[in-house]
Amino acid sequence: MAVPRANETTTVRFLIDGHTFETRVERGQIVHQAFHTALPDKYTAGCRLTFQSPGGDEIFADNFVGQLDDHYGSTDIVTRSESILGSSGPWKTIGFDHLAISVADRTGAAAFFTRIVGMQVMRDDAHLTVLATGPTALFLFDAGSDEPLAPDRPSSWHHIGFVVDNLEHAYAHLNLHQAELSSDFTLLERDERWSLYFFYRNGNVTFMIQFSEIKQASRGFTNEMRKDFREYLYDYASRPYGVQFPDDK
Repeated sequence: MAVPRANETTTVRFLIDGHTFETRVERGQIVHQAFHTALPDKYTAGCRLTFQSPGGDEIFADNFVGQLDDHYGSTDIVTRSESILGSSGPWKTIGFDHLAISVADRTGAAAFFTRIVGMQVMRDDAHLTVLATGPTALFLFDAGSDEPLAPDRPSSWHHIGFVVDNLEHAYAHLNLHQAELSSDFTLLERDERWSLYFFYRNGNVTFMIQFSEIKQASRGFTNEMRKDFREYLYDYASRPYGVQFPDDK
C-alpha cells in the first residue's frame, strides 16, 4: 500500500505541555522521523513518549504522516513526555522477539515466507511487512529507503528486537554502558509494548537493537494453536551448543 502523494511536504505539529513544535516533512515519512526533528532533546532524551490524534486515538511512531492527514484531516499530534526513572534493579532478557531485515523485493519475500515457510502476514503497508510464527516475527523493510538506519544493501540487518522483563531496570543498565553504544534513550509506546532503541558500533557497521517490555494485558498466547509452541522449540540457553573440545577455547 503506497502513501498518496508521498513526496509532497506538509507541516507536522507536536502539541506538548502547552507548546507547539513543528517541522516540515514529506507525507511518505513516518512520525519517528518528524519528532526527532521537531522536539527539543528535553522531551525525547531519557523520556517516555506517547502520541495521540487530537481526538484521542493512539498514534504509533511508525505511522505515516500522510496517512494521519488523510484519516484525521490533521497532522497535529498530541504528545506526552515523561522522564524515565531508570531505577537500578534486576532484569533479564526474556528472548529474541523479532528480526528486521531489508530486502530488494518485499512483495516477493513476503510471498516466499508465507507460501514456502508458512508464516502469517500480520501487517503489509508502505512502511513494512510483518510476518509471524507466533512467538517470533520477521520484519521486512525496503532496501535503500530513507528509514532511520535502513541499510542500502538487500538482506542486511535493519534491527533485532529483544523482550526484557523490566525496561526501567534495563534502561539503567544501558546507561552504565553509554561508552559502548549510542542512543537518545527515548521510550516509544505502542499498543502492546514500550520500546527503546540503541545502536552498537562494530568495526565499520552500526547495528540497531530494540529492547521491549510487553504490557501486562498483552502478554501470553491466547490462540490455542500457539500455546504449545515451547514444547517444540530448543532451549539454546540450557547447555553449551554443539560438540566442543578443550582446545576450542
